[in-house]
Amino acid sequence: MLTQEQLQQYQEKGFIIFENLFSNEEMDRVRTIIDGLDEESERRLSEAGQGFNNIPNQINFTSGLNFMRPELQQFTADDRFVDITTSILGPDIRLYWDQSVYKRPEAKRDFPWHQDNGYAPIEPMHYVTCWLALEDATLENGCIWIQEGSHHKGFVEHVKTDIGWLCYYGDVQGTPVPLKKGSMVVFHSLLFHRSTPNRSKDTRKAYVIQYSVEGSTDPKSGAEYKNGPIISQNGKAVYERFLSKEEV
Repeated sequence: MLTQEQLQQYQEKGFIIFENLFSNEEMDRVRTIIDGLDEESERRLSEAGQGFNNIPNQINFTSGLNFMRPELQQFTADDRFVDITTSILGPDIRLYWDQSVYKRPEAKRDFPWHQDNGYAPIEPMHYVTCWLALEDATLENGCIWIQEGSHHKGFVEHVKTDIGWLCYYGDVQGTPVPLKKGSMVVFHSLLFHRSTPNRSKDTRKAYVIQYSVEGSTDPKSGAEYKNGPIISQNGKAVYERFLSKEEV
């Protein structure tokens, strides 16, 4: 479980960094699977052309990975995620969203300041984003930057741009969050964050895993979000086997 100091930092600043939470061996297994899925996704993207914020040969988001490979779904239900999310959100937790984010060396632009809530409405509004470094995320290859405490502003209206939703135009540079392979930053879904260009020769690779309280809904439609399995009930890990989209 999280320490009181970690919980206080999350409440005040909106984030917690977990150094070396996963071993290199664990990351190698996960990254190898995701590499293959990203390769397939990148090929489709190149054939179709630029999507909203997916740009061929620059940045690629591949979502719903937990439904594509049983090993990844099991990974998202790991006890470490159960401990973190139940400490922050409460006893009943569901995987809300998961995606890989591969930023290639050709990505020369920032990914703009945004709140994760800017991409889809959800009730309750607060959920948790776990940004996991599959390889080292550095200043050179485009690690994320955050504005500490910005979650206290509540939801901010976003403007659609050609590279993503934007919620902040000001001069605040924010705080960089470089991460070693297997380390993870956990942050509030309302925290302002962005990433900078990849100026390295290698692809920056991340697995972004998000969790909400069980029963979270789309306030526009009233539909319950079921983009992944329930990982905790009454504060206890409950995941037992792979579940398809139809089963969750």
